[in-house]
Amino acid sequence: MVFGLIRRSKYEELKKERDELEKQVEALTSETEMLRKEVEELRKERDGSRRRISQLQEETDKLLAQKDELSNSVEILTKEREIFQKTIQNLTQAARKRKKREKRASP
Repeated sequence: MVFGLIRRSKYEELKKERDELEKQVEALTSETEMLRKEVEELRKERDGSRRRISQLQEETDKLLAQKDELSNSVEILTKEREIFQKTIQNLTQAARKRKKREKRASP
């Protein structure tokens, strides 16, 4: 009987150990599945971020090109303004000289 009790107690001990291990496996399986889902979500987020970065880079490149075009336009317009101002100044001086000459010529 002692032998039967030992076997029975050993069986109960092993059964209890098996049940605990099954619970651990279930917990680990659940945690693994949760981590897999989290990894998948993070991958999707990463891919979305990469696409957004690419879009922003394209927008940045376009804006830089526009900035360069506008800078060139501003430079050209500034030079044209200087030319117009000099032309206006020259015409104004010529008109003054002409008026002076006309006043001198018609006494």
